[in-house]
Amino acid sequence: LLLLRLIDLPVLDSILESPLKVEPRRIAQCNQQTDLIISNTFLDREVTQSLNLSYVDKWLLVAIDCLQYFPDQLIVLVSQLLPQTSNGKKDIEEHKKLLFETIAKYYSQDREQLLASRYFDIHSGIIDLLECGKTGQALEATQLCLRLLEPNCREELHSLLSFMAVGAHPEAYKLQKQNDNRTVMIKTFTKAIIQSKALSKIQTEELVMFLMDNHTDLFKIPTTLLQMVRKKLLSLQEGEDPDYISGFTFCQHVTQQEFEEQKHQITTEHLQHLVQDISQNSNTSTKNKKKLLRELQKHHPLVFLQYFENVT
Repeated sequence: LLLLRLIDLPVLDSILESPLKVEPRRIAQCNQQTDLIISNTFLDREVTQSLNLSYVDKWLLVAIDCLQYFPDQLIVLVSQLLPQTSNGKKDIEEHKKLLFETIAKYYSQDREQLLASRYFDIHSGIIDLLECGKTGQALEATQLCLRLLEPNCREELHSLLSFMAVGAHPEAYKLQKQNDNRTVMIKTFTKAIIQSKALSKIQTEELVMFLMDNHTDLFKIPTTLLQMVRKKLLSLQEGEDPDYISGFTFCQHVTQQEFEEQKHQITTEHLQHLVQDISQNSNTSTKNKKKLLRELQKHHPLVFLQYFENVT
């Protein structure tokens, strides 16, 4: 519901429906990789040892973190292809070249996008916010959207965006001679993150660029959500009904008396317009007009009387 404050969502069914029904293949894919995507120091060290890397900088660390999601046989293949020595700058660059090509090839395969397609309306709404210059709202909406992803897939996306951000730095290892690192990262991995025929290439790349630039904040729990949870817990401790305090509203609260007055006023106005439309409709015969007006007079005599008093 917090997303509704930030984005106008035309359909909620696909968002509220269980992911198990909507994307069974994606769930199965993530579950199959469960043993590969637990990122921790032990696994990082294990992969580092299997790759026989004597030197590891930040670039290599985030690349290794991406490898945690790859099949074991692919990691073994990479370790066999890596140079056996890493003493000089040239050897380290060879390591980075091979790792980048491996990661790029893996994510260029025909696979489910990391941003689940069932949340397309949210992605589109975030792009609209970015195009309107509402970066803060776009960030909060993205944080909430990422909470909807399966944990395994969210962690994989986090690792890839971290690798992209480090590799995109202008002072980092030069990936291509003809393009800057930032362009290479965006062009290489955009389709792995999001792809939709309803979005232009510029829009998808703009979204991925936003994700990459804000990757350190994207996976934090939104402050607004934390405040709402605290408020709910406090209301529970004080014995209040937690459903009564939602933390946000989509309409203006009015008293019962104000509601009754508004209901009467608006209903009367619409009925008077109806009487006027019937009376002045040139396409309706006089006989039908009298019949319709008699029905209105029967059910709403006061409205009928007020209208003709004002006319005369």
